[in-house]
Amino acid sequence: MMKRMFFILITGLFVLGACSSQQKGKALFEAKCFQCHSLEKSLNERKSLAEWKKTTEAMVRYANGAITEQEAEIIAKYLAGRS
Repeated sequence: MMKRMFFILITGLFVLGACSSQQKGKALFEAKCFQCHSLEKSLNERKSLAEWKKTTEAMVRYANGAITEQEAEIIAKYLAGRS
């Protein structure tokens, strides 16, 4: 019984962490990317995580400090993780 409760607790914490990570990614995407891009166009793109990382890394270079490498990583994960 104790193991089962522990498993449920850990699973719940993992899900909450994933949700907040996706929410943070969405917020960063909306705050940072709309300045140069149509959000709708970007949201219609379907790319793998590796492809989104390549795209967001390029944006770090073009954005002249407006997007950090850490923010680009979070945005890439958000965009790749949408279903």
